[in-house]
Amino acid sequence: MNSKVKKSFWQLYAWVYDAVLLRFLPYRELIAHVTSALDAREGWAILDAGCGTGNFIYHIIQACPGVKAVGVDFAAAMLSRAMLKIRKAAPVSINSVIFREADLNLPLPFTDEEFAGAICVNVLYAVDDPKFLLGEIYRVLQKNGRLILVTPPVQPQIWPIVRAHACRLKEASPSGWIFTLAGQVVRLIPLLTVFLLINIFIKSRQSFHFFNREELSLLVKNCGFEVVSIVPVYGGQDWLVEAKKQHSGLL
Repeated sequence: MNSKVKKSFWQLYAWVYDAVLLRFLPYRELIAHVTSALDAREGWAILDAGCGTGNFIYHIIQACPGVKAVGVDFAAAMLSRAMLKIRKAAPVSINSVIFREADLNLPLPFTDEEFAGAICVNVLYAVDDPKFLLGEIYRVLQKNGRLILVTPPVQPQIWPIVRAHACRLKEASPSGWIFTLAGQVVRLIPLLTVFLLINIFIKSRQSFHFFNREELSLLVKNCGFEVVSIVPVYGGQDWLVEAKKQHSGLL
């Protein structure tokens, strides 16, 4: 894939990514879960490792405007879309958020113990070496720094997410939810088709890493973290791990 085609590919994906995912209520709930679990405080510096289009940073700085956030991603098109979101997030100052292009398969471009908190959402499964990335996040976190890690379980599927979305609609409108869902399906089918085809293409070009609960817990602990909790989220298609850096060096 030449550079011009690659740029166009990621620009399309960045647009479709938001157009699809932000319509799903379980995805919005996931953003809320991550924001709540991180529990950022004023003055914190936080890292979003694999920030994509900036949805999580956007909501974190809305919840706690006093934080300083850094988002890193390898796709410039994703970062451009993320920056546009932040610019619309008045009255939050754009100076409190920085986006940097970086390959998460390489050492993070930050000094030791630079961040009070970090999130890494649906990224770990796609890197070359999950343990290496977790080790780098450990390195840049301060002692007692919080990590909120979200990653899919073994054999993730999209249909449980769709079912969870339908259930939320039914809870909100018991008599009219089916009409709302039907309208959304009609509007979303073209976008969802493109979204799924892009993900199939990406999957064909790299290996993914999925973990059951025990494997994920062991991996996080082996990177020096204390695991506070692991719970299923996103229609059961993600694990959400709360972890804390305790030690002065890796185990």
